[in-house]
Amino acid sequence: MEKIKIVIPSDSKQQIGGGFTFRRNLAKGLKKLGHEVVEDYGVADIAVVAGVTMVDRATVEDIKTRKIKLIVRLDNIPRNSRNRNTGTSRLRDFTILADAVVYQSEWAKEYLMPFVQREGTVIYNGVDTNIFHEHGSRIDFKGSPSYLYSRFNRDETKRWEEAWYEYQMIQRRNPRAKLVIVGNFSPELIQYDFDFFMRENYEYVGIIGSPEGMAKIYRSCDYLLATYYNDCYSNTYCEAIACGCQLYKPNMTGGTAEVVEQGVISLEKMAREYVAVFERLLK
Repeated sequence: MEKIKIVIPSDSKQQIGGGFTFRRNLAKGLKKLGHEVVEDYGVADIAVVAGVTMVDRATVEDIKTRKIKLIVRLDNIPRNSRNRNTGTSRLRDFTILADAVVYQSEWAKEYLMPFVQREGTVIYNGVDTNIFHEHGSRIDFKGSPSYLYSRFNRDETKRWEEAWYEYQMIQRRNPRAKLVIVGNFSPELIQYDFDFFMRENYEYVGIIGSPEGMAKIYRSCDYLLATYYNDCYSNTYCEAIACGCQLYKPNMTGGTAEVVEQGVISLEKMAREYVAVFERLLK
């Protein structure tokens, strides 16, 4: 197999979130297979847009002008309310310009196809098992069992309110339980004890900026409160499972059933499936 040079563009300064996790993971997987991930568009054979909200129109137009084969990864409907009213228009336009599209789950393909009108390959997310695994350092959160709720942003589909209520019921049944909260929340919610009113046992640890730090927290908790609604194929769920943290009453909406069915997928397996798409285009 000849070495392929791949660019994975990003015009965002943000480095946390599902698209950025995928970007790092794909680069690692491709390198393990002997391919090269480059920053110079002038030498690239393939460009992979990890998420339509991560790149500007000018970047995609530049890729097309250079006649680099363009692959666009599709996961869910980007919310216009969080993307300056440009989320769905970029989704549609980038998909039209793409030489190939990759859907992140079968659910995403069924959900998005009526809008984007493009056939594509389904490739599931891999997990960096060098980081996310059961055997490593842990934190004693002093609760038995310990539950985790984690989100990066304040997206309503992550359903904090559902997790909040569920944990109150858990505490009523077992006062020894502990909730660990990770992520971005309003100052008011933090100030007023996340609206818990019965001295529920919880600990807020803020935003965790490193994969290694997040892996340590996953390993330290028994259960992840899996309340996300219509997530395409949650990296959080995949990483938690890889660390031995069980999904607690997962909402089986979106691609969650596929996460549960597929289990832990290696970065090499994910990368091989992308390389098969690259090779078809380059022929």
